[in-house]
Amino acid sequence: MTANLWGPQVDPIGLRDVLAAVDPDVLAVQELDPPAADVIAGCYLHARLDPVGQTMGSGIAARRPAVFSRIHLRYRSGWSAMLEPSSWPGLTEPLEVVSMHMANPAAWPWWRSVGHRRYQLAGLLTHCDATPVRRVIVGDFNASPAWPLYRQLRQRFSDGAAVADTTAGTWRFQARTPPLLRIDHAFGDGVDFVSTEPVEVPGSDHLGLVVDVSV
Repeated sequence: MTANLWGPQVDPIGLRDVLAAVDPDVLAVQELDPPAADVIAGCYLHARLDPVGQTMGSGIAARRPAVFSRIHLRYRSGWSAMLEPSSWPGLTEPLEVVSMHMANPAAWPWWRSVGHRRYQLAGLLTHCDATPVRRVIVGDFNASPAWPLYRQLRQRFSDGAAVADTTAGTWRFQARTPPLLRIDHAFGDGVDFVSTEPVEVPGSDHLGLVVDVSV
């Protein structure tokens, strides 16, 4: 599951209820603040959480042991959780889950934000080239399928929502309005997507995205 929590706007109790209902094996979060980090830490023994601010906080957590690392990028870094067969029954080779939060291209000054996105994308692809494993890349990409960033990623990776034919919107203007754009994605390399399903995250302006994959 991936979810942009919208910093302090998220309802921590509601988030805990969602995690209990969905019970994701791996959780990637963006815009993580301390109360939400406390909730996640209470649900997962294995996690790397960095609640540094409303838009810059992030983290990743897993039900079983994983090798966690930062993907150091210009502007916002990403997270990697490498799932090893020794800890994850059913895996015959490593599977990497990557969490990303791309810069918002509309943030002023927009030319700087666009530059951040280019560097983030280049850094992500460099990471993938350096580590050739089966992989799922999830997060808030601030790009609908009409945007160049999405099309560049689709040249290399499969889009889980398109494969599963569940291309509903994931972002809205306010927490209680209908979703307008699909900017939260799950991309895959060497995996088959079984399903992708948006899920309400109380208080957030994003829906979470629950992804099931088969390796």
